[in-house]
Amino acid sequence: MALLYLLLWSNSQASVDLRQWLAGRLLLQSPASTVQSEPVKTETPASFADAISRSAPAVVSIQTVSKGTLSKNPNPTSVEDRYLVNVGVNIGSGVIIDSRGYVVTNYHVIHEAESIKVQLSDGRQKIATVIGSDPMTDLSLLHIDLENLPTALSNSEREVRAGDVVFAIGNPYGQFDQTVTMGIISATRSTRSDLPIYQIDAAIHPGNSGGALVNAHGELIGITTQQLAAKNQGAAQTGISFTIPFPVVQDIVKDLMDDGKVSRGWLGFSANPVNQRGHKLLAPDHIQHGQGFAITEVNPEGPADQAGLQYGDFVTHINGELISSFKQVYNITSESKPGDTVEFKFYREKQLMTVSLTVGEAPVSL
Repeated sequence: MALLYLLLWSNSQASVDLRQWLAGRLLLQSPASTVQSEPVKTETPASFADAISRSAPAVVSIQTVSKGTLSKNPNPTSVEDRYLVNVGVNIGSGVIIDSRGYVVTNYHVIHEAESIKVQLSDGRQKIATVIGSDPMTDLSLLHIDLENLPTALSNSEREVRAGDVVFAIGNPYGQFDQTVTMGIISATRSTRSDLPIYQIDAAIHPGNSGGALVNAHGELIGITTQQLAAKNQGAAQTGISFTIPFPVVQDIVKDLMDDGKVSRGWLGFSANPVNQRGHKLLAPDHIQHGQGFAITEVNPEGPADQAGLQYGDFVTHINGELISSFKQVYNITSESKPGDTVEFKFYREKQLMTVSLTVGEAPVSL
């Protein structure tokens, strides 16, 4: 009771000292308070219409007519209709990339076409001429003689990453021009011919080939090219489509404008970046996640095979340059010509190795 009296009611100096001592002990033993920071707010726009409108007017519809063929009519009603004329009609999309009238589309859209008609988003139509084609990248460059042409917005400084929101704009089934579908970049990969490619999950339908892939800023980042369709399913059901990155398109267009064709070197392997688990398995400790890439396929008797590269090798440097993105790989390899020597630094079972690879000439069939 005496202690309680000193703590609660007494005003003596001893009581004051006791209360101060006890308060100090309680403060020291209490857990440190934590500052609750406000959650980071990221505003998602209610609509992407303004962004899409920056490039959508440059997306065109394409219709081609190929040479007709004759076939016997199984049910002729007269001498005149013993044969049927089969005229091949193909549909697709394209993107105006230069106000002088240059249009990019897929090679498979205009292959073997006798006539190519381009229709703009404002309704104007024009017969196009073919400047050149590159079957390996499935790209063709057309020209239309029209004025006041809209062009797609682009930004070469903005990096494209898996998870980015994207929009495919095209002409599905040749009837629904300026159709926009939404998705994300599912992965960034490379093909058997060493070219980078974007895998997307935005719905792509027949007629979208050659159309635009734009980011959330409305910037053109690729040309849609093909879909993966499972047996007895439409391509849109699989959620797997592919797009040619715009930096690749720009390089091909430059060559096609020069002389209508593309001559390139070939390294002969496919590769992918690795996730954290793969990085821990393949990469040495001093290489950060996001640096380097894993070889996923080596073409038999190709340059990489002849140099000794193998499936699972983890490449960190090309020509002494540390690799931190697939765009960087493409920039290095696209400058290589047949006969050039390229130095690779890589790890096999975490053991450092180096090889010199002689660049070959890319087979047309790849």
